[in-house]
Amino acid sequence: MSTAAAAIRRRPFPDWAMGALLASLSVLIGVLSGMGGSAGTAGAVFALAAIALIVVLWRNPALSPIVVMLAALTVEQFPFESGQPGATTFGAPPTPSDYTDRLPLFHGLGGGLHVSPADLLLLALLTMWMLKRGTAETTSVPRSPMTYAVGAVALASIVGVAVGQAHGGQLRTAFTEVRPYVYLGIAYLVATVFTTRLSVLRTAMWALVLGSGFKAAQAFHSFWTVRHQIPRPDFVVGHEEALFFSLFIVLTACLWIFNVPGRLRTTATLLLPLVLVADLVNSRRAAWLILGGELIALTVVTMIAVPARRRFMAKVMAVTLMVAAVYFPAYWNHTGALAGPARAVKSAVAPNTRDESSDLYRMQENENLKNNIRMGGPIGRGFGVPIDYSLGITDIQELDPLILYVPHNGVFYILMRMGLFGAVAFWSLLGAGIITGCRLVRSRNREVAVYGALLACGLVGYALEGYNDQGFFMYRIAFVVGTLLGLGEAARRLDARGLIPEPAPVAVAVAPAPRRPDPQPSRPARKPEPQRRPIHVRAAAGPTRFERYAQGLALLLLPIAIGFFVWLVFAGAKTDTSAPFPRPVPAHATPRELAPRPARVQPARPVDLVLQDVRTDSWVEIRNGSANGSIVYSGVLHNGDRVQLHGARLWASFGGAGDLEITADGTRVPLTGTVQTVFTRGDSR
Repeated sequence: MSTAAAAIRRRPFPDWAMGALLASLSVLIGVLSGMGGSAGTAGAVFALAAIALIVVLWRNPALSPIVVMLAALTVEQFPFESGQPGATTFGAPPTPSDYTDRLPLFHGLGGGLHVSPADLLLLALLTMWMLKRGTAETTSVPRSPMTYAVGAVALASIVGVAVGQAHGGQLRTAFTEVRPYVYLGIAYLVATVFTTRLSVLRTAMWALVLGSGFKAAQAFHSFWTVRHQIPRPDFVVGHEEALFFSLFIVLTACLWIFNVPGRLRTTATLLLPLVLVADLVNSRRAAWLILGGELIALTVVTMIAVPARRRFMAKVMAVTLMVAAVYFPAYWNHTGALAGPARAVKSAVAPNTRDESSDLYRMQENENLKNNIRMGGPIGRGFGVPIDYSLGITDIQELDPLILYVPHNGVFYILMRMGLFGAVAFWSLLGAGIITGCRLVRSRNREVAVYGALLACGLVGYALEGYNDQGFFMYRIAFVVGTLLGLGEAARRLDARGLIPEPAPVAVAVAPAPRRPDPQPSRPARKPEPQRRPIHVRAAAGPTRFERYAQGLALLLLPIAIGFFVWLVFAGAKTDTSAPFPRPVPAHATPRELAPRPARVQPARPVDLVLQDVRTDSWVEIRNGSANGSIVYSGVLHNGDRVQLHGARLWASFGGAGDLEITADGTRVPLTGTVQTVFTRGDSR
């Protein structure tokens, strides 16, 4: 009876189907919440979904890290209508978000209570863990270097809040700044204690594939909706997708490199073109630096840890070199979406006027951050304290209000906020995670090896995102990285447990039973079969001449690529001739280099100003009256864009006036370079 019952027992729900179900529910909840329109309807739908989610997680707590990751992959941190940190187009039409940015996952609940549903979700998971401790559905917190590093980062964050209060910082702002590190620690804990079997890794990879695929479809839809807008929005989905899309690409590559066939690889391969297109149309220059760093890390890890795949990786590098040799010269001077990777490299090698102004701002910001680090000393300045921009810098608080507290360069930011102890703890955490991932790559379980490579490359991308674009502050990235670290630690524990040999069964000698006499007459013995000739097996053929050339070329190009990438990230932006801070006007300056002279104010007769981009991207800012007036237009004009403005007195600042065709009242105004001027009726200076 027990055998029959076991035979008809219900099969477990497949991991890929569970991932697809969770992704579908996440998207459906987001659409319903956004279509609700009013806060009451959206809040009711979200509350109902939250209750159902808690019930599901209580019955199957192993899905907790999957839910945390999937929520971060599909829901934006900031609504696009209110502006996202890093946006450069002020006043442009809102980017279509397909309602996911309106889902209040990371937004406060209102009523003076600064708590978001994301906080409540993590709190519920911690409570669930406390109630289920000691059962078979959870495991104990591992005592490992990664766990100690996570604890050290959490302690440094608490100390940073205390130091900030001692320096007169704002407590609410301090809690906003410290949230990513708290999220990362809790996500790590949830993923570690609720992962009791290796199949959770497969479900997590399904979540990454389906979540990123959904965001890629959303990005393409948004781009198709706004493709005719002038000016076109600078991004169509969140800045975090620069990291998430690169994780998807690396995961797809790993599934082929480690030869893991199945539905996961098939689905990821089918969605790969859509993700690449989405990364192109999102127009994030940092996305290609992140992807390049991750692919270089993947190449190094694979060729060192998996000798059997070196020949395959050498062929891949040779093909990549040939494609790059055709692509970069062809798209070096283009400005379309397909030229995104070429523009990212060109911006460091030969930046245009807009890139020069952006690089100049970063240099000014870095010098101010270094000054703040010296002011804070070994303990840092703490969280909640405004950054002291005493060395002078362009004020962009109207574009990004948080820039006064959270700069672009996360490396200096951590050292400034948490001091030496916090910096050592944070980078030790990333180092421990990369080491864990590299060790998992050597696992005999191919899925574990794939996840190890994904973890190591993902942490490299996380560091580059934090260095370039406020990546260490973004809540969604903290959710995903914390979950990846926790799953990596759980995989290390489970994989090591699977390698422990089980004791062999003890052989018991049993006396053979006495043979009964055969009543039938014995059959005649068969003739012995003729001995077969031995089959000669040819030894594996050595590498061909092409493969030897490919391997040699790969070994030659790999250090060159690593060195070029390091220079591209850390030194490429310094090749321009701009000074870190505005230079005094020289005595022999030409009239065009002098500061703009005030123009006559004629409020009764407005000037008709037309700006048309005829070359490459160019940054423009137009204000009413003066440099302190209200903004009329601010953003980046792309090739072919045309903007028409009216005003009695228009103050203008151009990042690259030579790229524009400027017309005031029908008269062509010849301007070049980075210049500021004033336009009035009948006069432009």
